[in-house]
Amino acid sequence: MFKTGVFTFALHCALLLLFCNPAKAQEESTKVANTFYSTRLINAQTVETVPAKALDIRITHRFNDVGGERGGVKNLFGLDNITDIRLGFEYGVTNNITLGIGRSKGAFGPRNLVDGLVKYRFLHQTSDNGMPISATLFANAAFSTMKAEKVNLESETSFRKFAHRLSYNVQVLVARKFGDHFSIQIIPGMLYRNFVRLGDENLLFSLGAGARVAINQRYAIILDYFQYFSNYRRDINKDAGPNDIKYYPPLGIGLEIKTAGHVFHLNFSNSPGVIENQFIPYTTRNWLDGEFRLGFNISRLVKF
Repeated sequence: MFKTGVFTFALHCALLLLFCNPAKAQEESTKVANTFYSTRLINAQTVETVPAKALDIRITHRFNDVGGERGGVKNLFGLDNITDIRLGFEYGVTNNITLGIGRSKGAFGPRNLVDGLVKYRFLHQTSDNGMPISATLFANAAFSTMKAEKVNLESETSFRKFAHRLSYNVQVLVARKFGDHFSIQIIPGMLYRNFVRLGDENLLFSLGAGARVAINQRYAIILDYFQYFSNYRRDINKDAGPNDIKYYPPLGIGLEIKTAGHVFHLNFSNSPGVIENQFIPYTTRNWLDGEFRLGFNISRLVKF
């Protein structure tokens, strides 16, 4: 039921893209600027794209758990270890089309990832509400360069075929800005992994949400959350013992700081991974057990 609802919503958004005429609706009114001030929140993409002929240089970093077995004083509350880090470059082909590439360490499953992405903003909210929302289509593909595991051929990292190294993600980002201080976004999405462990789903549906609450012109509170729809994860959690792995929805909250030429996000999240192909299927940390980590996102925009 949940999967059907998410897919139906995504289909409706796609039909809106095909049959509406956003250019005509928007040319008669001013476009609302800065629904968000970056192309990312914490884990989530936003409807924002990189301006035409500009390069967004991005560094994303996650430490280890603040509490629990991997945190505490002995590991300096997670600062002694890194769960994931990504360096990315994203270029604005036009004001509405962004192409990007990145390299991340990866936290679970297939690691040592090279990812490519595309974003297309096809709706832009206008000041007269002639177009009440902004909407962007986002897609990526990730390729693992890690060494194949030879002992367990049922492992996700056994890579018996070249295609097993690949995964793909598609999302429709729909957002609205309310006044100067509050923006909200919903994110229906589909993730496909070419090879998964026995019982897991190759196709995984999710529904995300994100928000930005401005404190003043420089600071804002940001947050995002993703709910996956997975019978495999539901059953694993139901039968897991106290020392077994459980899966949890990714939840992040942070502080946004805007400076001249930079957007800096200081955040906490229970997700060790930083790209959709990692944090949606592989978040096994629980906020309530102190298994959240300090992280930061840095964006530097260079215009040509």
